[in-house]
Amino acid sequence: MGTILRTVCFLIFCITSVSAVDTFPEKFALGRIDGHVTLSCDTAKPHVTWKHDSEDVEPSELAELKDKQLILHNFQEDQMGNYTCWSEGELLDYTYILLDESWKFIDSVLSCTAETFNCTFKISCRMDQAGFNVFRLRNKRDDSSWVQRSEDGFFYLTHSTNPYAEEAKQLEVIGEAVSSSDRYFNISHSFYLRDIIKPGSPQINMSKKSITVRPPASWAKPESYYPLEHEIQCRKRDDGKEVSCNLNGTNKVPDGMSHVRGRCRDLLLLSQWSDWTPWQNVRKGRKKKQKSKNGTKQD
Repeated sequence: MGTILRTVCFLIFCITSVSAVDTFPEKFALGRIDGHVTLSCDTAKPHVTWKHDSEDVEPSELAELKDKQLILHNFQEDQMGNYTCWSEGELLDYTYILLDESWKFIDSVLSCTAETFNCTFKISCRMDQAGFNVFRLRNKRDDSSWVQRSEDGFFYLTHSTNPYAEEAKQLEVIGEAVSSSDRYFNISHSFYLRDIIKPGSPQINMSKKSITVRPPASWAKPESYYPLEHEIQCRKRDDGKEVSCNLNGTNKVPDGMSHVRGRCRDLLLLSQWSDWTPWQNVRKGRKKKQKSKNGTKQD
């Protein structure tokens, strides 16, 4: 059943005149301006003809037909698109040619972070570039499969890094992108897991004016082996100004504060700071009522 379905999809893709892509073609080749592109027809039949989209490809100085190969010389943008090979009216194979623009891009369009050293967790990556609408990533070091972008905008990649051993080899993430105008680029980003650590936000609990800060649930254990540094920020009750909150070795929030929030980072690596937690209210303390000289209560 799976083979039949793939065949049907192949026929639909090939027969339809395709002028743009909105996903990665199953089979594609890359061309660069003024370069050459060689296409091969995967068939045992000795003689084939070629079509570019719906137009027949005739031999010329720019299109060389050689056995079951089509060689495009002096490649230009108007040669992008879907190429199919045929024999006696039978569709045999296809290749989609995309314009390779990888030379334009650097790895700044791809970034990754990891919440923990724990190998049971995934790293999260972002990849975006104006003009491109389809992206995919994979972990090349561990020979992982391609991963599509999740609904939240991140790519989640698994890895096999041992959290208790020195990293011997960097992770290498490969990214690819295509546009609706048949353009393509790929990029790679290499790093050690320790260099992309960004902890999750700490767990903060307020009880009256006492604050308790604990590591994020995703953080590696034991905590003594993976210590965290915490930063607490307060918002003043009178003017709303945000200031760093020094707890002076206690868990008491200073007087005059209306809200608190926190973040953390790896103490030994001085990693990226986590995102701030949401602001939490600090309960306003009640003023004690004093008795006047005549014994009545005063505010």
